[in-house]
Amino acid sequence: MTEQHPLTDDKCYELWSGNLYENEKMRAAADWQLDQVVEWLRHNLHLMPTGVDYIVGNLREAMRPQQQQENN
Repeated sequence: MTEQHPLTDDKCYELWSGNLYENEKMRAAADWQLDQVVEWLRHNLHLMPTGVDYIVGNLREAMRPQQQQENN
């Protein structure tokens, strides 16, 4: 049985009324971002205190550095 990507065509259409080709690009982008999160966790998790909120805050900052720069 093949696993279905959690970003289904229906969900893609809710987010963007694109076509099937664009849906594949959206899924590829989501997978790329997940890979970035996993890499960040591998390199940084051992440096963090155990509090989940602290880890999530640092992860958000790492994933969206441009927002942090705009707020300064």
